[in-house]
Amino acid sequence: MKLPESKWPWIVCGVLLLATMLNYMDRQALAVVSTTLKSDFNIAEARFGMVEGCFGYAFAFGSIFFGLVADRYGPRYVYPIVLAGWSLSGVAAAFAGQEWVTQMLEADGDPPGTGVYRWLLLCRTVLGVFEAGHWPCALLTIRAVLSSKDRTLGNSILQSGASLGAIIVPVYIAAANHAGQSWEFAFWSIGIAGLLWIPLWFILIGNHDLSIPKEDASLLDEPLKSEEKLSRLVLRFITLAIVITMLTISWQFLRAWQGLFLQDYHGFSENASKGLMSGFYIAADVGCILSGLLVSALVLRKWEVHSARKFGFFIFTFISASAICLPFAGSGILMIAIYYTAGAGILGLHPFYYSLAQEISYKRMGVLSGSLAALAWCVSSTFQIFIGSHIEATQSYSLGLFIVGFAPVVGLIALYTLWPAEETNVAEGNQQEA
Repeated sequence: MKLPESKWPWIVCGVLLLATMLNYMDRQALAVVSTTLKSDFNIAEARFGMVEGCFGYAFAFGSIFFGLVADRYGPRYVYPIVLAGWSLSGVAAAFAGQEWVTQMLEADGDPPGTGVYRWLLLCRTVLGVFEAGHWPCALLTIRAVLSSKDRTLGNSILQSGASLGAIIVPVYIAAANHAGQSWEFAFWSIGIAGLLWIPLWFILIGNHDLSIPKEDASLLDEPLKSEEKLSRLVLRFITLAIVITMLTISWQFLRAWQGLFLQDYHGFSENASKGLMSGFYIAADVGCILSGLLVSALVLRKWEVHSARKFGFFIFTFISASAICLPFAGSGILMIAIYYTAGAGILGLHPFYYSLAQEISYKRMGVLSGSLAALAWCVSSTFQIFIGSHIEATQSYSLGLFIVGFAPVVGLIALYTLWPAEETNVAEGNQQEA
């Protein structure tokens, strides 16, 4: 049965949401079982921070590599390759507790759990390389199937898969534990689910064209005829580099550390922590969808697309800044409410960034957005390694939470002061003429 052409782009967005969900389920499984790994295999805060840091550096490399590949070959075949790569890496992580891993990777005199730690470090590094390929492929697909006025909402749907995946993982792992499954079950079962996504992609995409849409054709590789034009391009890139670096620092801290933050620092039980994690991602998902709906509503009221995005970024920045108050909020309802609010704000900022990145270049968007992601992940990963050692030494999350709340404000300032207004209306003009 052939799908109606008007509905097909949004169904594609739904399948991309599913890919993002699987991406984050593989990623978030480690955070959910972090307390088990700490108690059973001595994966304490410093080791955990190193694993997260190496994942991020690998993600940075994969962002550039798969950005180049996706620009050259398109997402049709590259996307399934990256899905297979990260899914198999997730399956491999389930072997971390096996005796043969310990014997292979742990020498006499090594601290307890060294073999498990090294295996996880390897698997998560490979995972980072392939998970990075999801974003250039997904952003190229969204740009191909939606017009500029609909992309922020499409990006919201895409990004919301992250929180959906993270909502599901704690509940999924808790149910598996209740059924007598060990921590390894989450890694291999989620990996297998990722492999099942691949035939769905090929069925949906079929023979559809995933190249650059007609409305953007006039922007294809225009020669840089003047220093002024080159200057505008550089300013756009610098602005987006600051924005995505600040968002990545904030979001990855909340994502990676929440298990230890809730259970070890605030004293919640394991089951309560899993429930609170799911609640956090529900709030984040609401924020993500609301950001897309806000832009769509403003465009319907005759706002320019770029002006609507900037206004939305302003609103969600100050929602995310509530994280600064977390160290002073105790361990009760107020802390949870602020924690959820900050998550909604930070994840809600991402669709604005993606929409701007999709318009930075129309032939090299994959590698440019990948380079932006690489920079952000390198900075964020260095921060994760530093903050892991800091938390282990001080047993305090205050510094990390202050940075989480303040970082998006830096991104907001960059967007309002650096982004060259002249260039933002080009795509909008094409959209209005189409």
